[in-house]
Amino acid sequence: MSDTDILLVEDNPGDAKLVEHYLDNPSVQAFLGETRLTHVESLTDARERLESEQYDVALLDLGLPESEGLETVHRVESFDVAVPVIVLTGLDDTDVAVEAIQSGAQDYLPKENLDGDLLARTLRYAVERHKHERTLARRNEQLDFFNSILRHDMQNGLNVVMGRAQLLERQLSDPEHVDYARDIFEWSQSISDLSKKVRSILDTVADEDGPARKPVDLTPVVTEEAARVDAMTDRVDVVTDVPESVSVLANDLLSDVVGNLLTNAVEHTEESTRVEVTVENGGPSARLRVSDDGPGVSEKHREAVFDRGEQGSGSTGSGFGLFFVSSMVDSYGGDVRIDESEHGGASFVLELPHA
Repeated sequence: MSDTDILLVEDNPGDAKLVEHYLDNPSVQAFLGETRLTHVESLTDARERLESEQYDVALLDLGLPESEGLETVHRVESFDVAVPVIVLTGLDDTDVAVEAIQSGAQDYLPKENLDGDLLARTLRYAVERHKHERTLARRNEQLDFFNSILRHDMQNGLNVVMGRAQLLERQLSDPEHVDYARDIFEWSQSISDLSKKVRSILDTVADEDGPARKPVDLTPVVTEEAARVDAMTDRVDVVTDVPESVSVLANDLLSDVVGNLLTNAVEHTEESTRVEVTVENGGPSARLRVSDDGPGVSEKHREAVFDRGEQGSGSTGSGFGLFFVSSMVDSYGGDVRIDESEHGGASFVLELPHA
């Protein structure tokens, strides 16, 4: 167990002695490891220490000569140092506790209830939570970096490839070579489309507020995607039953979400298949149902098919499509699940909030 460096900001010598006494307890050290306590009595001294030395956690009294109450927490947060803060106060006030945590504190300890066990556990949990928060922040930075690569460098390269492929297609005379050029363009277009979907998921993960939503008419989206999938192969018959207009909260990638659901029904069967697509407009949300008469999905596997990299039986894909669907629908504030269709196959049910 690593040592724990603690900064105590407390202007009451008696309270400071009490904290030092609790930290000297062997049972506390067994939970925290070797502790090193630095005591200062003002925010000015606290700032100097935090800017010059490294601490694992800070214990902060709310009543100091330079500030009172939540202002003290705000002052420490303004120092812009990466240290978790635990508030110490003589007030046993739940409202103050909540506001202190909302202001950036990790936890809240009323002095009158303080003991060695509570202090040790609070310190340890605050340190561990802070480590996890920094790890998540680092991962978000990495996601943002890779997102920028997908958004700029990769897309620019694909635009060049597609432009050259179209130029070759127009200039070549050998039919076989023309087909090669067309293949290059189509595969580049597919990679470009995939990168847009990946960027959308990265935006969803990295942005706490999720992607911006706007009213989108679901009816033409379903109609166009159903027609596209129906034309993919003669062995699949796609029929639709949708209202004239259904407005839902989504974004421009809703067509990709619907398209992935429909394409999934086609890709996971080698037999002649009928796919029924319906939209129900009642209730608090619109319900899109994509049902087929294929082999279906066993009940124990229904949640797992939306996991990253999960593939259905017989699938040779990456498992990206349904993970993309689940991620985007969740960002819209909706839900997606699998039921059994009336014909024994799978029925994918997507619910989206009304606009």
